[in-house]
Amino acid sequence: MISDIPEKDPVIDASESTQNDAQLDPALSSDQDLKEMVDASQTARTPETAQSNITIVNAEKPTDTISIAARKSDKDMTLEIAENGVATITIDMPDSKVNTLGKRSMTQLNELIEQVKGNRSIRGLVFSSGKTDSFIAGADVKEVQLIQDRSIKEAHDAVKMGKEIFQKIADLSINTVAAINGICLGGGAELTLACRYRVASTKAKIGLPEIKLGFVPGWGGCIRLPRLIGVAKALDLIMAGKVVNADKALKLGLIHELVEPEQLLPRAKAIALSGTTESKPPAKLQDRIQTALLETNPIGLHIMRDIAYKGMMAQTKGKYPAPKEALDVIIKSQTLPEDKALDLESQVFARLAMGPVSRNLVGIFFAQQDSKRLPAQISEQKEIKTVAVLGAGVMGAGIAQAAAKAGYKVIVKDIKPEFVQKGKQTIINLFSKLVEKGRMKQAEMDRIMSEIIFTTEYAPLSDCDLVIEAVLEDIEAKRQVLREVENVISKDFVFGSNTSSLSIDAMAETARKPEHVVGIHFFNPVHQMPLVEIVKGKKTSDETLSQAMSFALELDKTTVITTDSPGFVVNRILAPYMREAAVLAGEGVPIEDIDKAMKAFGMPMGPMTLLDEVGLDIAGKVIHVMHAALGDRMSEPPLMASIEKLKLLGKKGGKGIYLYEESKKKKKGKPSMVVNPDVQAAIKAPVKKIQRSQIQDRLVLLMLNEAVRLLEEGVVTDPAQLDLALIFGTGFPPFEGGILRYADSQGVRTIFDKMALLAKVEGERYMPADLLKIKAGRRERFYDQSSAATPLQASTPTTEQIQASTVTPPTTV
Repeated sequence: MISDIPEKDPVIDASESTQNDAQLDPALSSDQDLKEMVDASQTARTPETAQSNITIVNAEKPTDTISIAARKSDKDMTLEIAENGVATITIDMPDSKVNTLGKRSMTQLNELIEQVKGNRSIRGLVFSSGKTDSFIAGADVKEVQLIQDRSIKEAHDAVKMGKEIFQKIADLSINTVAAINGICLGGGAELTLACRYRVASTKAKIGLPEIKLGFVPGWGGCIRLPRLIGVAKALDLIMAGKVVNADKALKLGLIHELVEPEQLLPRAKAIALSGTTESKPPAKLQDRIQTALLETNPIGLHIMRDIAYKGMMAQTKGKYPAPKEALDVIIKSQTLPEDKALDLESQVFARLAMGPVSRNLVGIFFAQQDSKRLPAQISEQKEIKTVAVLGAGVMGAGIAQAAAKAGYKVIVKDIKPEFVQKGKQTIINLFSKLVEKGRMKQAEMDRIMSEIIFTTEYAPLSDCDLVIEAVLEDIEAKRQVLREVENVISKDFVFGSNTSSLSIDAMAETARKPEHVVGIHFFNPVHQMPLVEIVKGKKTSDETLSQAMSFALELDKTTVITTDSPGFVVNRILAPYMREAAVLAGEGVPIEDIDKAMKAFGMPMGPMTLLDEVGLDIAGKVIHVMHAALGDRMSEPPLMASIEKLKLLGKKGGKGIYLYEESKKKKKGKPSMVVNPDVQAAIKAPVKKIQRSQIQDRLVLLMLNEAVRLLEEGVVTDPAQLDLALIFGTGFPPFEGGILRYADSQGVRTIFDKMALLAKVEGERYMPADLLKIKAGRRERFYDQSSAATPLQASTPTTEQIQASTVTPPTTV
């Protein structure tokens, strides 16, 4: 729906890292027993204790064991010592797809490092993973959340303790080598930075994405990375939370060697034994000059900071403190001794991790993880192999491209050859952009395009497992294509509707098997928007729901399950927001002021621009649907009626509320934003200047009230999932954590009082929802106060609860 949301959001997006549950960084429990573990490691151990998880193997014949101690089921790490003196610590967490670093694993790591220090026969040490496609995915974010419930001092002490363990690795006098075989993020990457050498397989992906959770790397990443690859390159990686592939890591100097996966461990052991790596070409003259001029003197560092600061502010608008703090730590650490630099990093980590932005981003992270869990009652489901998309327009083509990219067999059908051809070209253009950006090879694109079937007939759909309709937003048109598909496909299949506002139950009324009908609502543009609403009708089966959700997850989308209701979640909340923007404009509030106010609030674009992006024709239809379903609070405002008479389409038509003239350009080729004089002429009220905060309240509070109604009605029962939908579907500011977290931060009672006052001044549409009234009266929050990531489940309030509420609207204006 929103076209200028960046494909890779610099703040919250983690799609380049991993889809596993425990990932990112850096976390370490601040329990007192961790401190005791570090202290105890300094004392001598008995031989029995020291050998509890050590294996000694023949270096020439690794499978021949000289002495083996049985591995315990709770061991995350084991130590093997070869006869040639090369030791290997293997990280392999039992019953987990990926390795993470938490209290238990860090305890074991500390013990093993002490054992290595005490064994003079060891000549080199290799860190390896027992997982086939990952090294260490980072620290367990659950332990970050535990830290956030404690004091800043406890957070500082906890991360400092972990840092001390990594410092022990850095201080070892032997050759230390990290063998990186896949995902290596956050704390995992910081562990490798503590090693003397790093060798990676071609499948490696390395990065420090902590910024995306609102804090800085806390186990030495801000200090060791700049000293390894240079300040400028480190700033680029850390401030944006970038994850780089193996080739890029080699070019940056992040790793010493790159090998095929099967050669990784043997090569790492060879380096540990010899202490030598393949020679690399000297740095380019330009890089050496930059380093000399900028990175080795205070003036150069000051210039570099200013440049980085301007770029960062352009991206974050100052709403996210972590990138600026990372910048300051990295620059300041260049003139500090290592121990003081490491302590500065710990202080900054602790302060940020305890702050509201980090708490909100961690809450989003867990909501995103929860959104990937399939319905618990489904143990098995039919596999989807062939997907048909009905309608080759912008949405249909986008869905088809995403499905083909994910590896599905795809069929695209439309009613006319020219429509089909236009859809094909759209898909080609989308793939071509991936090729241009180096995210796909031309040969792969050609193969995928050759396998997509384009047709005007229904016959090729006979073996489809999933059919997604993206035809006209008309209930009869959608019922018609459903009937036609049912006449062709004899086996059971899932029929998914991409409708944005129509009832799934109404659509399924004429279906032969209504239990197979489900909403699969993508947002435009499909290749950029990460959200898919999975809409459960009254008769939709759990298996159908699970199949639809699994399909969306395979497309790397974030899913939110909703019941069938007008506008579902995102459009239901957006509709009053965009409607009220038109009301404000009709009252004489300058259109530019309305957009500027909401961009200042943190939205990616203003509501008037959003109307143009969505399409004024589509927005008009949505308003009519909502009015019919929700009553007068969603009636069409006069300005929208005038726009409808002017037959303006918005950006896609070249003009809407704004004029999009190619002849007038701004920076980066963006069209100039000039208010359409025809729209301005339709506004009869005199110019009305009001405060920015008043504009924000008028718009945001209506969104919030509608969100609360959705909880009341049970359309969504989990506040975290509602917030997730709004963030990923509209670009609602992630630093606020979602609209319900925003209500909690402002105070639910404060929100109620503002709305009650607006209801008296502006009308009934601002009357607070019943659930909001109850929570305000009880001084309750939407999220459990003990943890920002723990939502309180909402239920529909009873009449008794509403009457028992102690909150009453103010009697005076």
